[in-house]
Parts: sequence; structure tokens; C-alpha cells
Amino acid sequence: MGGKSGLDGIHNAPSSRKGPSVSTVVDGAGGAEFRFRTPGGIPGRVLVRNLPMPSAAGGDPTGWALRIEHARLKLLRGFDELLCLDGLRDVEHFPHQIETVRRVLRYFRGRVLLADEVGLGKTIEACLLLREYLLRGLARRALILVPAPLVSQWREELAGKFGLAFETPDGDPAFWGAHDRALSSLALAKSHRHFGAVSAVPWDLVIVDEAHHCKNRATLNWKLVNALQRRHLFLLTATPVQNDLVEMYNLLTLLEPGHLKTEADFKRNYVTRGNPRDPRNREKLRELLGAVMIRNTRSLVNVNLPPRYAQTFRVAAAGEEAALYRDVEEYLRRRRPAPAHPAGNGDSGAGSEAEGAEPVSEPLSPDVSALAAGLEPLSRIRVNHLLMAAGSHPATLAPMLARAAEDDPAAGALAGRARALAARPSAKEEKLLSLLRGRPDGKTLVFACFTETLLRLEACLGESGIPCAVFSGRQTAAEKDGAVRRFRESAPVLLCSESGGEGRNLQFADTLVNFDLPWNPMRIEQRIGRIHRIGQAREVFVFNLCAAGTLEARVLSVLDDKIRMFELVVGEVGGILGNLDGGEEFESLVLDLWLKAGSSADLDRAFDDLGERLLGAQREYLDAKKLDDALFGDDFE
Repeated sequence: MGGKSGLDGIHNAPSSRKGPSVSTVVDGAGGAEFRFRTPGGIPGRVLVRNLPMPSAAGGDPTGWALRIEHARLKLLRGFDELLCLDGLRDVEHFPHQIETVRRVLRYFRGRVLLADEVGLGKTIEACLLLREYLLRGLARRALILVPAPLVSQWREELAGKFGLAFETPDGDPAFWGAHDRALSSLALAKSHRHFGAVSAVPWDLVIVDEAHHCKNRATLNWKLVNALQRRHLFLLTATPVQNDLVEMYNLLTLLEPGHLKTEADFKRNYVTRGNPRDPRNREKLRELLGAVMIRNTRSLVNVNLPPRYAQTFRVAAAGEEAALYRDVEEYLRRRRPAPAHPAGNGDSGAGSEAEGAEPVSEPLSPDVSALAAGLEPLSRIRVNHLLMAAGSHPATLAPMLARAAEDDPAAGALAGRARALAARPSAKEEKLLSLLRGRPDGKTLVFACFTETLLRLEACLGESGIPCAVFSGRQTAAEKDGAVRRFRESAPVLLCSESGGEGRNLQFADTLVNFDLPWNPMRIEQRIGRIHRIGQAREVFVFNLCAAGTLEARVLSVLDDKIRMFELVVGEVGGILGNLDGGEEFESLVLDLWLKAGSSADLDRAFDDLGERLLGAQREYLDAKKLDDALFGDDFE
């Protein structure tokens, strides 16, 4: 077989919704590899040995066909061998996750609450189950509902790690019936425009992430999931109880109506009168919960990570470097687009349940002088990239400004200044060199958002006599393998792009430097997870660099100073962000704050308000975690 994946060589095979499409490949060892696509559209394979092909001497076409069909049915009907593990890309799965998938397949009849503690991989478990259901033909149409800040992460991981392409809504209610695999924010799906359409079409499998947002039967969140036509349902949350035990009753009613009888029966038998947070008949309740819920804890799976320490350096850029940032920001304010309305997945009609939220401020008009010069406002994504580049390095900013200069001479002058600054070390580069020289015996990952920044850092380290390897999305697989090998064997530094090291075993490194920062906290957390993960035996150090006064510095301040993000367990950020009102992805929220602010003082006030909202979301998360820990303990199985 040569170790070929079940995904190899079959991408052009026709798929069928009625049955598997089939091709066969002779394996050269007296048998055949039988490849097929399930009704769910995912490839599968069966290996049949010691049976001559029909065309060979003595070959029996009938016996060959029956043998293959027997092998295929045995594979699809038994759960000893998981099909979902074949063809994964850069997925590091652990024994407790595999055991969870097997338990769900064998005992839970397609309806389960996955309630692992934060950081133990509920998302991996759900995606493995999704892939298994599709492979076995147990599901074809699948819907995934998640908080708006997590949509992009889910989409990328489904496609990049599990080979599953999911479509996100484009605003047209007809979308739901036109696509077999849909990924959406819950805020959009429950909106007046989409509620009826998404609940009118049948789904074989529905996955709801951060499902505690469906805890209240009176909300549109609960009503939508309850209204969905679905055969199988996976609910994911580390905190199934947030305020009182009735919330858990509501969640489990979505999974198995009647499992806990009526609400009145549940309260009478399992809730202490006068204290809705205190369970009665705890052992009986745990037994009932065990029939519909799986909860892995760190003590059960023996996951104990070493300490992690973080420090942030707000570098004071001086002279021309600071002046360039101010002038770029002023230029972008003249050409800014209108801010987007909070919408959840880009739909202005999404109905948030935050009735007390303040109305969106009126969009600021584009600069009159820019319009008089015949200049259209820049797109949101272009402003976003330019602001991030300005916080990263002049070498990255210069070519972006040069492209803007094609229709605006003012951008050309700024590009020239950026090119001049790129020729000498920036204030952040000087700090990076100081950090690396202070840790000569460690292994350090340095992350940057842009390839141009990585290339500049590679030159800077080379000029300073510090060996390094580079890992970026532009490299071939062989080049990436070579970079990791060099980092492990000789180079003390690995310069990484945003995709750097994903799925790789980098626990031999103990230090991470964020040379610049994405505005999405989930991506920052993913960077930390490259080295602070199961298998790490040493203390981990995280250093954050930002230029004082930049938008990047404000984002870092609100995450570090308010919710102490760098002290959280990897995975907790998602639980906190999921509690934010508004239905926006975090980076879109940040950009809107900048677009709406008329001055630096306005922006400071906006970020102060964002910090308070984050603190409130964190308090909600911690209160729920405390209650769940008291209810389930460390030994729930």
C-alpha cells in the first residue's frame, strides 16, 4: 500500500447521494484496495488481501465482489476501527479523545453533550465524530452553529485539518437548502431573516459549540435549536450549568426530551428547595447525566502542564518611526470606510438577545478632502491590513502603501518613508535581539503575522550572528520539514508565520515571542498552544512586543491587563469571547472601534468600555465554571 491515505487519488471520483461511488486500486500483493465515497461524500477504503482479481487466472468475479462488499459492510457497521483517523492533516489527537468518539458511536445514538474541561479538545472530538458520521453514511447534511467570534477558527480547522469544506451563509435564506454542509454563527441563524429558513430544511447532524448559550428556553437560541429538524445533535460546552440546575435541564431537553421527565419532576427530585444551584439525589442525577453526557477532566486524563509565564514590552518608538505611524493612521482616517453594524456573520439582520445593548453610533462620513480629490474610501480589509502592517514593521507596510499610491500620491510619500525606515532596525527589533541574547541556551519561536516581517527578521538576526530557521505558509512541505529539523538540531530560533508549526511537535521549545499580534485572541492562544501543550516538560515563557501608542498596543492592553489572557488555560479565551454581546468577530469589533473613533481620546474610551465588557464576560465564565466544578467534580464519567 505504501502508506497511502484514503484521500489519495479519489478526489475526482463522482459522488452519489444514494450510495457509495466506487473505484479499485490493485495493491500488488494479491488483493485490492477498495475505495469509495459514502453517501456523506467522504472517501473510505477497504483492503482485501489474498483474493485473486477477477481478470487473473482462477479469479472469481462473484467471490471477489462478495468479499469486498462483506469487508465494506463490516467496516461501516463496526466501531472497533475508526475511519475518521485516516486522512487527517496535522491533528494531534489523544487517547481520551479517541475513547470519547468510540463511546459516542457505541452508546449515545447520535445525541450527546460533550462537556470536557477547557483545553481537553471538545472541538477535536466533535470534528472526529462529524467525519466518522459522514464516512459511514450516517449523515450527509450537517449544520454547525457557533458564537460569531469562533466562525473563522472552525472554518479553517474543518478545512485544513479534517478535509471538510463547510459553507458560511451569504445572507440569502435560500442558502440553507442549497448546501449540505453549513457553518454559521448562532446569532445569524436565529435572526428573523433566517430562523424560518434554517429550521424548515432537514439536517442529519447538528453541532452547537458553546451550547450553554442555549440554556434558557425563553431565548431565540434555545428555540432555534429546538425547532431544527435534526436526527443527530452534539452539544459542546465546558460549563453546562451557569446559574442554576434548570439550565442543564433545558440543554438536555434539546438532546433527549423526556430523559429528565418534566421540569416540575426534575426540580422536585433533583433541586434543593430554596437553592437552585444545589443538587439533590446527586448520585442518581449523575447516573442520568451519564447517559447523555461525557465530561473528561484533567485529573481523569492525567493532563498537568508546567507553569507558563508571560511578560509584555511596550516599546517606545521614537522620532521618524513614531511619526510614520501617526501619519499613516491620519491618512487612513481620511480614507476610512463606514464601520460595520454588529451582525454576527455579516448579516445586518441578526437578532441579538442583548436587548440592553446600546445602539450603534452613526457611521462617520469619509473625509471631504479625499472625496474632493476623487478618492474612494478604502475597503475594510485594506484598512485592517494597513493598520496591522503599521504595527508590525515598516518593511511590511511599505509595499502595501505603494499599492495604495497607484491612485493617491499621498500614500506614495508614506511608502517612501517606510522603505527608508525598513533599512535599519526598528525599536521592536532591538528589543527582540536583546531578548534572544539573554536566552542563549533556549529554543525560541518568534511569531509574526506577515511574511515580509519574517524575512526582515531573518536578515536582522543574520546580521547579528543569531542562527535561525524560517517556517512560513509559502514554503513547500519539504522546506517546512527542513526548517523544523534545523530548529530542533541546531538553530536556537524559529521564525514562524501565522500557520507556523501547526500540528508539529515543538514541545522541545520553551520560549515564544509575539513580535506582532493578530487582533483575534483565538489566534494568539493558538500560538501559545504550539509549545504549551501536552508533552511539554519545562516552564514556558511568553514575551509580547508592541509599539506604544499603536492599535496593537491597545488590543494587547485590554487582553492582558483586563482578563489576564496569558495566564489562562489554553481554550478559556473562547469561553470568555462567547459571552460577549453583539455577535461580532473580535477583530471586526476592534476595527469598528477604530473606524468610529474621531480621536485618540475617543479610541481610549472605546477600549476602556471593551475592557469592561470583557471583564463581565470573564466573570460570567468563571461563575459558571465554579458551579460546574462543584456539581460534576473531577471524577464524572
